[in-house]
Amino acid sequence: MIIRIMGEGQWDVPDSVLHELNGIDSQVEHAVATGSQEELTTALTHLVNTLRTQGHQVPDDQILDSDLIVPDETATVEEVSQLLAGNGSGDGLIPG
Repeated sequence: MIIRIMGEGQWDVPDSVLHELNGIDSQVEHAVATGSQEELTTALTHLVNTLRTQGHQVPDDQILDSDLIVPDETATVEEVSQLLAGNGSGDGLIPG
């Protein structure tokens, strides 16, 4: 699965990590629902670090379609709320 971290680049992440990412995604959704920037920053940091450690960065000279796009750890509650609202599936940032 190719996941783009906004402002950073793409990561090739094995499907086996999806369950872990969904758990972190639940933390992101909770932080947005409660309006907690501190909780959101912690959850996004965990999400991005998991992508970086479990995946492999796609070289900049390769052009691949992203399966998912996630915000970096500096995103605000408002920005992530807009991303979640634009996701018609209701699955959060990570489907499943």
